[in-house]
Amino acid sequence: MNLNGGFSALRAAGLAAGLALSVALAPTARAQGDANWQKIVAAAKKEGSLVIYYQAVPPVVERVVKDFMAMYPEIKVEAKRQVQPAQHMAVIENEKKSNLDGADISQYANAIWYRDKMAEGFFLKPAGPALEYYPKDYLLYGAVPVIAVMPFMMVYNTNLVKPPITGYRDFLRPELKGKISTSDLVAETAFAWYEFIEKSMGEDFLAKLAAQSPRLTPSVVPATQGVASGEMHAAMNTIYGITNPLITQGAPLKVVQPNPAFASQDVVAALAHSRRPNAALVFLDFMMSRRGQTAWNGRGETASPIPGIPGSLDAKTMQPWDPFRYTIEFQQAYRAKWNKLFKP
Repeated sequence: MNLNGGFSALRAAGLAAGLALSVALAPTARAQGDANWQKIVAAAKKEGSLVIYYQAVPPVVERVVKDFMAMYPEIKVEAKRQVQPAQHMAVIENEKKSNLDGADISQYANAIWYRDKMAEGFFLKPAGPALEYYPKDYLLYGAVPVIAVMPFMMVYNTNLVKPPITGYRDFLRPELKGKISTSDLVAETAFAWYEFIEKSMGEDFLAKLAAQSPRLTPSVVPATQGVASGEMHAAMNTIYGITNPLITQGAPLKVVQPNPAFASQDVVAALAHSRRPNAALVFLDFMMSRRGQTAWNGRGETASPIPGIPGSLDAKTMQPWDPFRYTIEFQQAYRAKWNKLFKP
């Protein structure tokens, strides 16, 4: 008796039967999934509202919210910007602890906080149709999708800066002393960016930069607006989400993107203690969908995790920072060194 042949035949028969069963069950399972999702959408519409705490620049969030409400007009969205990480996280944690009605969605760039809070059951897992095609590598901890990869660039005022700025070292030119801005140490991203600059430009670069007496800004918004108005001649870090609208309005700005460019990854999560959990799940699915990804990444400002999104930047030209490197201990040590240079 040919045992191998017998096992092969049995295996082939089993595979065929399994395939037939899966084909027979697939439409039913899909239909059940669709029905469950429609129940969530219906419940979200009854909840009728949604509150988002976010870090991203307002123009991006405003257009995403507008498109979401065009798709779901029954759900009114209120978006509140929380730039400081301590503020963003502390407010959400206090709302949960005190059983307060607050945020339903958290959008930030702190993967450590999301990892730790996921272990405490802080977030709802995606349940919508976008989950089927969203890249698994960009779904952190099974619940927190990376929704955009955002590069950081330089920007200067073309009316005030001659010759053009082409790289970070140009910020050390004598004529720019006291006329440039750079980021204060306000978030993990800033720690990562400064370390990126040190590794790219050499360990002595930050001391030379500090000697230029730069203005320290809490975010890229006032930095870029200052350059557009002529208050500052150039800023060392900005993003397309701020520069593009200003350039469209006629601001004399020139953006310079290094290759590779330092980049951060924006993430979003639906909070498990939300008073409007269905609306939170619907928004989460929207952000993972091709439509939501186009709304966020389709203006040539950031890169989408989903291939083929029209207008998305190329993530291959960017170097995302490692959020798990910048622990509290790292930040304390680095801040002490940085303060000696920039805040003696």
